[in-house]
Amino acid sequence: MSIQNGYCIIFLIMAALQVICAIVAFKSDKLISNYAGRLNLALAVPLIANVMIIKSGDAGLSSFSYYLSYIGMDLVMVSLINYTNSYCKGVDERRTVIIPYPCYALLIGDMIQILLGPVFHHVMTIETTILDGSDFYRDVTHIGLTVHRIVDYVIFACIIITYVISMIKTSKLYREKYSIILYSLILAGAVQLAFISSRIPIDRSLLVHGAFGVVVFYFSLFHRPLRVMDTLLSNVVSDMNDAVFVFDNANKCVWVNNQGFTMLGLEGGSTRAASEALFEKFKNIKNKGENWIENRIIDNQYFILEKTSVKTDKKYLDGSFLVIKDDTERHNAIEAEIYNSTHDSLTGLYNMSYLYSKIKNELVSSDKKYYAIIINFKNIKLINENFGRAFGDVVLIRMSDWLKTNIKSGVYGRLVGDTFGICMPQDDFDEDFFLKELGNFIIRFKNMEHRSNIHIGVYDIKDKNIDVSVMFDRAHLAIVEIEENYKTVIKYYNEHLKKELLEEQRLVDDFPGALDSNQIVPYLQPIANKDGKIVGAEALARWIHSDLGFLPPDKFIPVFEKNGMITDLDEHIWRQVCKILADWKTTNPDLFISINISPKDFFFTDVVSDIKEMVKEYDIDPYKLRIEITETAMMTDSEDRIRILNDIRSAGFIVEMDDFGSGYSSLNMLKDMPVDVLKLDMKFLSEENNDKSEKIIKNIINLANELDIIPLTEGVETEGQFNQLASMGCVLFQGFHFAKPMLVKEFEEYLV
Repeated sequence: MSIQNGYCIIFLIMAALQVICAIVAFKSDKLISNYAGRLNLALAVPLIANVMIIKSGDAGLSSFSYYLSYIGMDLVMVSLINYTNSYCKGVDERRTVIIPYPCYALLIGDMIQILLGPVFHHVMTIETTILDGSDFYRDVTHIGLTVHRIVDYVIFACIIITYVISMIKTSKLYREKYSIILYSLILAGAVQLAFISSRIPIDRSLLVHGAFGVVVFYFSLFHRPLRVMDTLLSNVVSDMNDAVFVFDNANKCVWVNNQGFTMLGLEGGSTRAASEALFEKFKNIKNKGENWIENRIIDNQYFILEKTSVKTDKKYLDGSFLVIKDDTERHNAIEAEIYNSTHDSLTGLYNMSYLYSKIKNELVSSDKKYYAIIINFKNIKLINENFGRAFGDVVLIRMSDWLKTNIKSGVYGRLVGDTFGICMPQDDFDEDFFLKELGNFIIRFKNMEHRSNIHIGVYDIKDKNIDVSVMFDRAHLAIVEIEENYKTVIKYYNEHLKKELLEEQRLVDDFPGALDSNQIVPYLQPIANKDGKIVGAEALARWIHSDLGFLPPDKFIPVFEKNGMITDLDEHIWRQVCKILADWKTTNPDLFISINISPKDFFFTDVVSDIKEMVKEYDIDPYKLRIEITETAMMTDSEDRIRILNDIRSAGFIVEMDDFGSGYSSLNMLKDMPVDVLKLDMKFLSEENNDKSEKIIKNIINLANELDIIPLTEGVETEGQFNQLASMGCVLFQGFHFAKPMLVKEFEEYLV
């Protein structure tokens, strides 16, 4: 169904609904119903006019329909004025109604100028637009239509003010009847204004106008504020769960509500039976005085009892009533809330914040020496992925059960995720017991079984005044270095570990400044051909620290690989190399430089785009900038990596595979790898069984040549190795036999 047909049907339904409402209203004997009926009929006019606008296929008919719609809106305003006068009558004390003659005059004048529109063409013109694939005739506003809208909105504002004043002057009981009409009017006016501003072809605001007509009809004929009050009072009575007992001035029970009988376990009955059961259940309440309140606990139920006495002229006792509230549910909810705020929802152990407070109290109240112990499951995420989240939860619950069974002194709880914390006296900590118990921690769930690997970090609490979170941070630091160990082990925190971590943190802190001041620079290690001629170099990052001096790569590269900052380091070296190649275009135009791509570069940067942009910026030949990627980098998302390497090669770059042979699928991957150079490392072959080593290297070189891949051997340290590799067919060589990595200036001097 098309949009036009859909809206036509809706508008026709709305118009029919207005007519039906009007017919019903005219049959009513209420005075207001006549005004409501007239308003419903008036609202039907613009609805029908807009149906004609939508369905007309002719500009003339559309123009007539628009004029009919404008006149219809004026009729709506006239009817709304009359309805408002009648609906708001009696709000003030004089119960007078002021007839708004100026409003009538404005509307009559507006109707006249609209009717003259076809003669003088000052109201609007028609333009054609496309709606849902067909022509649609839309009005174009001229001065006359603007005047029409101003007149209607001025009168509309006066009507709004009338309802606001009525709400202020009337009582709360009747305020609702005016507020609903007011809010409906505001909504209709806002939607109409939004439609005018948006220039949407179909006037969808008429849907709100139609709904407004139904609201007017209902509130005029059927709505009674007293019904609302009756409903509210009924709900209040129905929802009262308190037991109420009424006594006369002789303290005799004269009335009990249903809740009172239920609380006492009585199925109705006499007030006498209820009184006896009351005093039996709640002892010692007869002579407690005239006005009192107290809490009672009976059979694990919590009650609030409140007695209030009523006196005539505050002198003579007329009677009293006792209200008993069963507070068990609220009390239990509070207890549960307290428990939930202090305990882990899965394991039932103390949560981290409450555990910290319990440990603090334990340390303050005891002279014993304590350990802060962290128990951490290895790769709980992997367990969840392989066995499901339910199995992972079972693992954590089993650990909580183990703690409850075996930790007899101290306090323990769940810190976060798969980490548990214990604070216990050192004399009670048995390292062998922990290793024996947790070293064979097997979880069985349904048909699955898993042996968990657990790491345990221990911190000797020498200063009980430091923050508990710091204690566990240090216990956790003890197991940082054993993350890749798949056995259950116990490690103790020591100051040497702290020193190493502080040194790493200093490198991390100094890194941004080192980049800005060019403390990190590329060192170039020469690459020679089989004639011994230097044909290129590999760029290797070196840090000349302002305070620490020269830092070898194994001092800072692993740190940045671990925290992801290696990406910034690589981009810095790439840019430095591009600048070097730009300077060499006149001095060393035939030389190339290889740059390294870290596996994490693929995750955090657009490698291809970044390198292309640098080559373009420095106006260098991509062939001179070789891209070196390790075989291990290809082990993850290999299809995506292959696509990236193909993009790099298609842009004119040479791709080298470094560390060939260090992975597990070298030959299998080599057939699919889009590489130009294969780098072999002499170190990956054992120095024992030299015959086997020679055969392996020779066959890899032959394989590379057969695949049109240039073999490059790095780690060449002697003249004999160079000659032997050259005789095997190796093309390029790199190693200390030629030179160690050096500064760019030293490399350039080395060439000479």
